[in-house]
Amino acid sequence: MREVAVGELAATSAAPFVRHAVGPATYDAAWVRGAAVLVHSAHHTVGLGPADDLGPLMAELVARLRPARLSVEEAAYDAVPAAWAYPVRGRWHWMRATEPAPPPTVPLEQVTDAAAIDAVLDVAQPDTFGRPGTPGIEGWLGVRVAGRLVGVGAVRRDPDGSGHLRAVSVLPGETGRGLGLALSAGLTRWAMDRPPHVATLGVYTDNAPALRIYERLGYRVEHTLCSGPLSSPS
Repeated sequence: MREVAVGELAATSAAPFVRHAVGPATYDAAWVRGAAVLVHSAHHTVGLGPADDLGPLMAELVARLRPARLSVEEAAYDAVPAAWAYPVRGRWHWMRATEPAPPPTVPLEQVTDAAAIDAVLDVAQPDTFGRPGTPGIEGWLGVRVAGRLVGVGAVRRDPDGSGHLRAVSVLPGETGRGLGLALSAGLTRWAMDRPPHVATLGVYTDNAPALRIYERLGYRVEHTLCSGPLSSPS
């Protein structure tokens, strides 16, 4: 096991998540062992790599760390040490797009009214981690039907300049009309408007409608992770 500076790891790692989403502003410490990497902050700890390397790496860190929330690659979940055992609250894909998205097919607008954004999210995606005021969010796009805000989504700017889509949501009564595709296309174009011209996102593995949209826009799965909070030590 070797501890490395977070900035050094982000500059040298082959893992797409690390290259785009990891930096001194997002994680506090990092370790590597073989092909495995673990990055840690007070709120989230992420382990990537094969179980044969990630399992021993986590085991070596048990005495030093107590993650608040842990995400590990699905293939390595069984290698999580007993002291860090946690119930999976979400299986999700971390996806990446590197080719430009087509223009949205319906008008979109920037939205700055936090109450209006929250009103959509409270119905369409109440458990989202992205809300107005969430650190790192650059701004919000919205879509209206007959003047009513029915869909929203945000872009967070990650450490390397890539854009990460957050909280892409359309009210249940307005789905099936192409609004989610248009909103996702607009957000993807925004996310890719500066170097390295990459867009990323996280989506639950069982969200088939969203996965179809993202695959249509050129997103590909780079990591599949299992996440959940650790219980307090007894």
